[in-house]
Amino acid sequence: MKYLYWLLVFIPITIIARFGLHLSDGIVFWLSCAGIIPLAAVLGDATEQISLYTGPKVGGFLNATMGNVPELLISGFAVKAGLFSLVLASLAGSILGNILLVMGMSIFIGGLKFKFLPFNKNITHNNLTLLGFAVFSIVVPFFFKLASGLKDGSASMAHFSLALAIIMVVLYSLGLIFSLVTHRDIFLDKFAEDEEEEEAKWSLRKGVIIMAAAAVAVAVMSEILVATVEGAAEQYGLGEAFIGIILIPILGNVAEHASAVIMAYKGKINISIEVAVGSSMQIALFVTPLMVIWSAMVGPTMEYVYTPMELMGIIISVILTGTIFMDHKVNWLEGAELIAAYVILGGAFLMFGI
Repeated sequence: MKYLYWLLVFIPITIIARFGLHLSDGIVFWLSCAGIIPLAAVLGDATEQISLYTGPKVGGFLNATMGNVPELLISGFAVKAGLFSLVLASLAGSILGNILLVMGMSIFIGGLKFKFLPFNKNITHNNLTLLGFAVFSIVVPFFFKLASGLKDGSASMAHFSLALAIIMVVLYSLGLIFSLVTHRDIFLDKFAEDEEEEEAKWSLRKGVIIMAAAAVAVAVMSEILVATVEGAAEQYGLGEAFIGIILIPILGNVAEHASAVIMAYKGKINISIEVAVGSSMQIALFVTPLMVIWSAMVGPTMEYVYTPMELMGIIISVILTGTIFMDHKVNWLEGAELIAAYVILGGAFLMFGI
């Protein structure tokens, strides 16, 4: 992924275009998108190097967390700007992109090399169980709001959304304790495939400094992207749903996507599952609730209610992924099915804009 580093030149270009040349929102939006892609790669490389010092468990958690930094910062600035529908769309898109596109590409590419890809059922069961609870948590406010006839901005739904977000963050924390502390032994073999010695190319200090610098740069680019997204959508005729659900998640996760596919090609499907499904679980149980809590701190509370199409997409994706994982091994055809599902959903959001 080193070739992505050449795109770092778009960071100063974006800043100059935005604050020096005052170019149109549409141009600056695409420039900021190009600048975020290499920063995602830098974050991925930095966390990978740090994991060689901290060990695979902490490194895996750090990799998933830093991989979601672009979405976290983009969503944070969007919440502050009051773009709640964009926030929920981008976070829903991250879930769909990870469990359909990333997982599908990983299984498909790995399946072309290996007839079957067996995996540790404990990894998948733990992540899908928590992801299933996340689906439950988004279904409840949607249908209770629908049944009660509450209008947008109601105090009752705001209070319920905030309480639900706090519960989900607590549950996510308990899930970390479960997998990293009390029951860590049942997940040990998920790293058994990756036990060959690998020397760190960076010092721990260099890895931490680069990771912190990349996070700051992502924050700057994210703020510019959010400030220009509405103008770009109007200029190019792109619906906010398509930008949030398809475009932003793909751009923010490009390095994470590539690493998952590479690991699957090497036969390390457990790591790919941890990256794709684990990242979706983190988005659903931590990042999205955190945005609800953040919104309550900076202004009106964001309602934790997805649109009907976003809700349908998430539910179908989780069910489809769970079905594919039922026999504890996967093949290239199942990967193709996940990719096809993502293309169908993406095309629907592009064509109908809902």
